Amino acid sequence: MNNRKLFIICIATMLMFNSFAQTRISSPYSRYGIGDLQNDKCQRNLSIGGISFGYRNSSSVNYTNPASYTVFDTASFVFETGINSRFTQISSNSTSQKSNYTSLGYIVMGFPVTKWWGASAGLLPYSSVGYKISDSDNKTNVGNINYLYEGDGGLSQFYFGNSFEPFKGLSLGFNASYLFGYLNKTRTVSFPDSVNFLNLRIKNSTIVSDLLLNYGIQYEKSLGSNLKMVAGFVLNTPAKLSAKQDTLAYHFFASNSEETIKDTIIKPLGSKGSVTLPLGLGGGITIGKPDSWLFGVDFQTQNWEKYSSFGEKDSLKNTWMASFGGEFTPKNSISSSYFKKIHYRIGGRYNKTYLQLRNNQLTEVAFSFGFGLPLKRSKTSINLGFEIGQRGTTKDNLIKENFGRLTLSLSIYEYWFFKRRFD
Repeated sequence: MNNRKLFIICIATMLMFNSFAQTRISSPYSRYGIGDLQNDKCQRNLSIGGISFGYRNSSSVNYTNPASYTVFDTASFVFETGINSRFTQISSNSTSQKSNYTSLGYIVMGFPVTKWWGASAGLLPYSSVGYKISDSDNKTNVGNINYLYEGDGGLSQFYFGNSFEPFKGLSLGFNASYLFGYLNKTRTVSFPDSVNFLNLRIKNSTIVSDLLLNYGIQYEKSLGSNLKMVAGFVLNTPAKLSAKQDTLAYHFFASNSEETIKDTIIKPLGSKGSVTLPLGLGGGITIGKPDSWLFGVDFQTQNWEKYSSFGEKDSLKNTWMASFGGEFTPKNSISSSYFKKIHYRIGGRYNKTYLQLRNNQLTEVAFSFGFGLPLKRSKTSINLGFEIGQRGTTKDNLIKENFGRLTLSLSIYEYWFFKRRFD
């Protein structure tokens, strides 16, 4: 591996740790549960609808199914990092607003240990919180009442995984992840027209740090004529994560944009408890010809009704998601023109989210497409993807989000111990 690519890896790593410390989203729906769940897929998987359970590619790290790590070529090293830009229009029956953000999305690497043993490690987001919601009411003898809800933070995970191939075509793998981060949520009630009522603010900060485990299996079978099928299954084990919580509630006076605290109602700091994450299951299948075409489908579900934070349940529902996608490379040979070597990708997904508000379980639908742009005489590639979708509804005074996402990733494929004869 040359010094230039090693330098890129080091810079990407430093930027990633800095990026994960910042709020990356603006969505009122991130107020619930542990926030807005991130779609934990590499860029090329996102461009094909997110299918990943039965996906195997020697030049890509598929950390969603750890059984895939046995696909790495002998003495190879794969490094990938991506950037996400999301553009959202948030609409209700009476108003709408736009928001956007750009952040580093993930940094992962994979490599073989032996012919039958592969490994991977990386850092990626798990959930994000970022919102500021205002509301108001008017009551007799009280006047106007203003409500303000604010939140920021999110959870990230660092994982290390291994995969083994005990029999030809059968791979078993696991990821051990360290989940960490904070969730800050603040509620403020103020009475601008009355001096008889005290303004109230409640701040809640939860710090999470603990281990997660997930397991995967893949079975690859040749169907003849260079046609291959891969079936995969993933189990995300339930987890009771160690957490600490700080709660501060106080009354205050507000005058000329200045606040004066009158008294503190609650101030327990460092309360120990747990955040319970539920069981998740997923399976999928792909079929295709290597370096030519691939098509696959996935289905996954998670029991979010079992979620709780410090013994309190949220109004969450069980989720499921179905996705499909494919990839096509016209002619990937040395003599082919560059446009015939490009990987063309397309896909879609539909899911029931874990949000149920006013008896409506919110749905999300999205379509994606993208391109894999190979570099000359290399399996290294630049991947560009686009996704457009919608979440929620304006029914029953709820909020609808129309979103677009642009993803860009660099996938570096190198050999550890081989040096090129020519540049």
